[in-house]
Amino acid sequence: MLKTFSLPRHVAALVLLTLAVAANATAQTTRGDEPPYSDSDAPSASRSRTAATRAASDHPSDILRAARRVYVEPNRHIDAEYLEYKLAKLPEFTQWRLTIVKDKDKADLVVSISKKALSYIFQIVEPASSVVAVTGKVVAINGLVAAEDISHEIVKKMRQVRALPSFEQE
Repeated sequence: MLKTFSLPRHVAALVLLTLAVAANATAQTTRGDEPPYSDSDAPSASRSRTAATRAASDHPSDILRAARRVYVEPNRHIDAEYLEYKLAKLPEFTQWRLTIVKDKDKADLVVSISKKALSYIFQIVEPASSVVAVTGKVVAINGLVAAEDISHEIVKKMRQVRALPSFEQE
């Protein structure tokens, strides 16, 4: 005679729940839940990200791709307004839909500059996470030349991780 085996209801429910969670996790990893890169007109998500998403996207290239607003920190080495002017003149800056803001609290990226002898060292930091996204150095004889060189270096470094919109690339 064949004996039948039955599980208590709570054990059976636990087994079914475990199987459902495992199937869902497998579906998420095969589906690739990472959002595709987009240069849409949507406002920057860097300020409204949750802690879990922020931890996953604190990589400097992700920060540079998501940025929309740039703040140039005033300093004694370079006229901040002149650097803003030089950045805004570059075609990539406009094509990436980046804007200069005067309020540091509304910025997605903050550009700060220090100077050692003739070397102007710049950093681009995301204020929400304090992650340094870009660093660089230019050698210049004065602040005006340095501002122009820094603007070109910033765009050059951003170009490595940020594509131009498809209608602009042709």
